[in-house]
Amino acid sequence: MRKKNLTVLFCTLILMLSANAGGQTVTPIRLVDAPTAGTLPRKTLLMETYLFGDGGVVQSVNVGIIDLIDVGCSYGGAGVVGAGKVTWQPHVAFQARIRIVEESLRSPGIAIGFDSQGFGPYARDSGLNRFRTKSRGAYIVMSRNYRLFGDFGLHAGANYSLETDDGDEDPSFWLGFDKNIGKSIEFCGEYDFATNDNDDKSMTANLGYLSGAVRWYIGAGFMIELDVKNILRNAKKDISDSLDERPEPSRELRFGYRRSF
Repeated sequence: MRKKNLTVLFCTLILMLSANAGGQTVTPIRLVDAPTAGTLPRKTLLMETYLFGDGGVVQSVNVGIIDLIDVGCSYGGAGVVGAGKVTWQPHVAFQARIRIVEESLRSPGIAIGFDSQGFGPYARDSGLNRFRTKSRGAYIVMSRNYRLFGDFGLHAGANYSLETDDGDEDPSFWLGFDKNIGKSIEFCGEYDFATNDNDDKSMTANLGYLSGAVRWYIGAGFMIELDVKNILRNAKKDISDSLDERPEPSRELRFGYRRSF
């Protein structure tokens, strides 16, 4: 029953994305973790520092090559801040995105891309060879913008992660929105179905991840963001394979700087 309801929800949003809209074509490049069909403008640099639990830090750099293509890389680890052992991720992660369809009055913007950066600590010694939350891998995403007391965007995507050592090789899907309040505040929300992480060796429950974020653009290209993840407090395993039946939502921070060159 749950899978049927999720399928109906996903299809409903796809129809909404395909409907006529009067919004602008500029979209954020991500919601909380999920990418959108937006790309960085040509000759635009975006640097972000992501802080998560257990003293974790990830630093990313993305560049707009042309208006339809951006690329980037990122690297980090758990325990970077604090007195414990640092667990670095085993490789530099890469990102690339191409917008293949521009948004118009009749169609949503569509982008394809790849992202090997996951979230949370990396399970080095468990034999799973994965991030706490799997990287997106290859993906396709649609975005549609509307005018609703400012800008309002709807987004839907599908992805296939290359982190499959746990035996779960299913694709996954996500839905999300973004809404600005004036020129300085932006709210985002997303629901990741996590269908690629719900088998016996999974680190999630069967309910996926509901997450939200608020961004404050403080001027001169700087941004501060508060993320709240796993709002539904779904049961999950940590990288030591122990089960937390009612985990608290995770509060995480990001700092960003964006400029043209």
